[in-house]
Amino acid sequence: MNRADVHKLPKVELHSHLDGSVPMEVLMEMAEEKGWPKEMMKEAVAPADCEDLKDYLSGFDVILSVLQSEKNLERAAYAVIKEAHKENVKYMELRFGPLLHQAEGLTTKETIRAVSKGVKNATEDFPIAVNILICALRNYSEEENTELFREVHDIADECVVGIDVAGDEARYPNECVASALSEAKTLGFQMTIHSGECGCANSVLTAMHLGATRIGHGVAVKDDPEAMQKVKEGNVLLELCPTSNIQTRAVSGWDAYPLRQFLDEGVAVSINTDNRTVSNTTLTDEWMLCIEHCQVTYQEIKDLSLTAMKHSFANAEVKASVTSTIEEQFDHYVK
Repeated sequence: MNRADVHKLPKVELHSHLDGSVPMEVLMEMAEEKGWPKEMMKEAVAPADCEDLKDYLSGFDVILSVLQSEKNLERAAYAVIKEAHKENVKYMELRFGPLLHQAEGLTTKETIRAVSKGVKNATEDFPIAVNILICALRNYSEEENTELFREVHDIADECVVGIDVAGDEARYPNECVASALSEAKTLGFQMTIHSGECGCANSVLTAMHLGATRIGHGVAVKDDPEAMQKVKEGNVLLELCPTSNIQTRAVSGWDAYPLRQFLDEGVAVSINTDNRTVSNTTLTDEWMLCIEHCQVTYQEIKDLSLTAMKHSFANAEVKASVTSTIEEQFDHYVK
């Protein structure tokens, strides 16, 4: 299995953060336009070995400083999708937190419309389907997150297909957003929640109880057979992000990475980048690491891609189209 072939294979990405994935050259251009030294953007790239999730997230401050205008949000979304297209990503869910982009006066509606415009322009230019997930932030109040979900529902942008909760899970557990998620469930949102990234398998179970049908990361269940079984029985997909999971010490290293364990147990998983720029990775990189360390085969890449598409929040038409593309383009590699 070689990198050139893996690069060409059709891919599905369900867990990609807009802010953490803006190409470095674009971030540097944005900084220069503000009259700032472009080198400051190098702070966005996280160390290979962070102290913890909070340490990993610290690099986002410099990124967010240039993502406070409609122009730059639109531009960022377009640039991220362009990069994904280069490695034949056929379906992508791009997530972002509108509340993080209002320091200079933008409203929730304006941030969503800007990102949506970037998505629509990119999908017109490249053969890739993209939807948006809206992130609530754990460190914001229940009232702020509840209002966010209500506004998103009222905006009814066709690119927005679900919601997420992100942030420092260790300091702000799922109980801190339970009321807001109850409102989101009432409003009918499809839901994924970052959980099980900080060593607590019970966090995954609470996320499922709150309505999540997918879990961002979820790697903590590897050490809890009962929790793993509940994830399997609930047909809940774990959005694995290998490089990021190791950087944040959610997993100690590749020798402990649970991908093979999850595959053997029949747990639904997908492989993702999390943050292309912050983690200095691509989806091709992630697959190559899975091949090297977990002996993943072409058949398994195909199966995992189909599983990701099945659990995506896309409509039936997009699911059918991308599934067909995966089946066709893997023919040469899987007999």
